[in-house]
Amino acid sequence: MGKLTTIDTFPLSKAVAAMNTDPESELRELRLEVAALRAQLARRDADVEEYRKRLIASRNQCERYSQQLRALRTSTSWSITRPLRMRRRKALNNGWT
Repeated sequence: MGKLTTIDTFPLSKAVAAMNTDPESELRELRLEVAALRAQLARRDADVEEYRKRLIASRNQCERYSQQLRALRTSTSWSITRPLRMRRRKALNNGWT
């Protein structure tokens, strides 16, 4: 058989340790563990809230950029300069500089 690692024996050692402690000590340890898990959950909740706020801000910025782009493309100057842009694009595609 292979050598047992600490990972393999961890549940057994925890069970043996629990049998060797009094119930009050075990209860204190469990309460500490619950408190630690609640603190971890609170930190994760705060992280989720921060990411949610960032996502909303990014979406708002994207919407502002989209509005600016629509305004640009519907402007008079964009319409007037269209032939120049088309000529330049055609020249670049044909290898002209």
